[in-house]
Amino acid sequence: MAKKTQSARMAPSIWNRTRLKSILSKMQGRRVLVVGDVGVDRYTIGAVERISPEAPVPIVTVTEEKLKLGLAANVADNIQALGATALLTGVIGQDRSAQDFRALLEDAGIAASHLVMDRTRRTVLKERVVSDRQQLLRVDYENTHLMDPSVEKLLLKKVSGLLSQCDAVILQDYAKGMSSRPFFQSVMKAAKGARKFVTVDPNSKTSVKFYSGAFLLTPNVREAENLSGVKIRDDASLLEAGQKIIKLAKLSNLVITRGKEGMALFKQGSKSISHIPTYAREVYDVSGAGDTVISVMTLALASGATLEESAVLGNLAAGVEVGKRGTATVSRDEILLAMDFVDFSLMR
Repeated sequence: MAKKTQSARMAPSIWNRTRLKSILSKMQGRRVLVVGDVGVDRYTIGAVERISPEAPVPIVTVTEEKLKLGLAANVADNIQALGATALLTGVIGQDRSAQDFRALLEDAGIAASHLVMDRTRRTVLKERVVSDRQQLLRVDYENTHLMDPSVEKLLLKKVSGLLSQCDAVILQDYAKGMSSRPFFQSVMKAAKGARKFVTVDPNSKTSVKFYSGAFLLTPNVREAENLSGVKIRDDASLLEAGQKIIKLAKLSNLVITRGKEGMALFKQGSKSISHIPTYAREVYDVSGAGDTVISVMTLALASGATLEESAVLGNLAAGVEVGKRGTATVSRDEILLAMDFVDFSLMR
């Protein structure tokens, strides 16, 4: 018989629409430093009408190509879309994709002056081939070896110089070369010295101990399983995984995103799980949902929200994002509209 696990009940104030709208309003003008792997998302879109005579693969007749900010840059783009300011730092190469990346930053109103160029690396490019709403193929152009110590030193200098200009720090780990324990811990130490909290979107390939000292970690279920070594099957195993991650990384807070199951919230020292239901009305594409969650939650926390309030807003925003194609941003107005479709009285 499965062991029962205590779940914390959300306080009625968490579902206060007026309060949540006030937090959204306060996000405007906030400044968030985003540190992480950056790159470009390219979407090659077309129609499939026949199979290749050369091999049993579909032939895509291209009708459209789109370039979007990817990886940590998508997080920065989300922050800008909510009326806040993103200070983005990361490593790019000296190639065509770097030129495209800088142009995309300019269009989004994000400064490129905080980037570090490394001629030995290629700028990350993820190309997705899509036909009739179906992704057929993804091609990744990237280097994943760790940064050269000289590049790491330059990047840390950028981070240290920007801490006085921000309200919070987001560390985005895509395991594309920035995930060294000394680098992450140096960012944590510098942020702590500047009295700025750090939120982390982790990667399942990175040891959970690399994130030691973060205020908040936001893994999805698969990442949480890899970080904890616990297979999540029910509330009991979910609680075990959450508590293990908090202990190993010495976290203050942990939020495990669970798709259609919503979110599971954990706090240091707590023996229960707080559940936030999902608000997605239609799921079209889940790529980029994690970026949206950490963007909104960090801005909400920087605007005076509790962890629970930030999770509600993050979940609302993710519900909007998964209804769009590819990595996408979510605006304050879209979150407000999504809020109108939720009967908060049922959540009390």
